[in-house]
Amino acid sequence: MNDLASRFQQLYTGVVSDALDGMGYRNQGLPPRIVAMSPGLKIAGPAFTGRGEPTDDTTDDDSLRRLAMLESVPHGSVSVWDCGGHQQSAHWGEIMARAVAERGCVGAVVDGGLRDSDFVSDLGFPVFCAFRSVSSSVGRWNIVEWNQEITVGHTRVCPGDWVFGDVDGVVVIPAELVEDVLAEAERREAVESEMRAELAAGALPSEIYARLGRF
Repeated sequence: MNDLASRFQQLYTGVVSDALDGMGYRNQGLPPRIVAMSPGLKIAGPAFTGRGEPTDDTTDDDSLRRLAMLESVPHGSVSVWDCGGHQQSAHWGEIMARAVAERGCVGAVVDGGLRDSDFVSDLGFPVFCAFRSVSSSVGRWNIVEWNQEITVGHTRVCPGDWVFGDVDGVVVIPAELVEDVLAEAERREAVESEMRAELAAGALPSEIYARLGRF
């Protein structure tokens, strides 16, 4: 797994998305609202999925479920959350980040809110999120289930699918395709590196296209 993560870290989401497109998987990019909490972050690892739903019961407390979930996160994983479209609270914060980081989780992708951003940043735990919020989720939003198939935007995310994020967004690679997608993305990246070198040397775009068949 560490080797796969290292190979992803050498790439960028655009070339991985292009590799998936070329293999007929054209719906693997997560919604553009989900962005890195700060510049320069990258994230790569198998998905540990979770899902939650809004609640109107201010006395409702999902703390026991939250604790069980946090203690289930596997080493090397990326925690990925479908927050059910809820926008009235944060769904991830510093204590959660610290708890899973201690278990070896490498980051989180949250289609929802983040708070305690400075603490999370100081921890060095990469989070990709849809927005920031000061409000606690307690009494506003409940964790329902984890380690099950979820949908983020229009993209299905299954436990064990690979998640790769950088400055341009997040892409999901089905688990059974990871090796093939990586190999194709690496091939495409080598071609793009050649294109950059030729442009820097003064070649015309049409000349590059005629030789490589793409631009």
